[in-house]
Amino acid sequence: MYVWGESFINAYFISGVLRYCLVLNATWFVNSVAHLWGMRPYDVRINPAENPLVAMVAAGEGFHNYHHTFPYDYSTAELKWFLNTTTVFIDFFGLLGLAYDRKTMPKRFIDSRRRKTGNLSKLASKYNKVE
Repeated sequence: MYVWGESFINAYFISGVLRYCLVLNATWFVNSVAHLWGMRPYDVRINPAENPLVAMVAAGEGFHNYHHTFPYDYSTAELKWFLNTTTVFIDFFGLLGLAYDRKTMPKRFIDSRRRKTGNLSKLASKYNKVE
């Protein structure tokens, strides 16, 4: 309103309400795509998937299968910094001492879970059948 000389109504609805609606829809879209399309290397029984395109566009939010299988891992991805700028951001503040007690999953647990319930498990053939 002050910077561009808009009326209060235009400033409120365009800068406020429209922006809020667009951000909400973009967030829901990212979550929907990451729950529908992609690979399920950690658990084929759950709907969330790994979608590298979503990860690239949405700062790492495309690694949903990992995130839902290991929800306590702060990086939400096995590959940490690969297509995951959110983890880079958190790690940067960890270097400054502002982020601490970051929990991660040991590699042996990730590999064990992948063998037990992931795409390469015996369970995968049961859940990937087209009926």
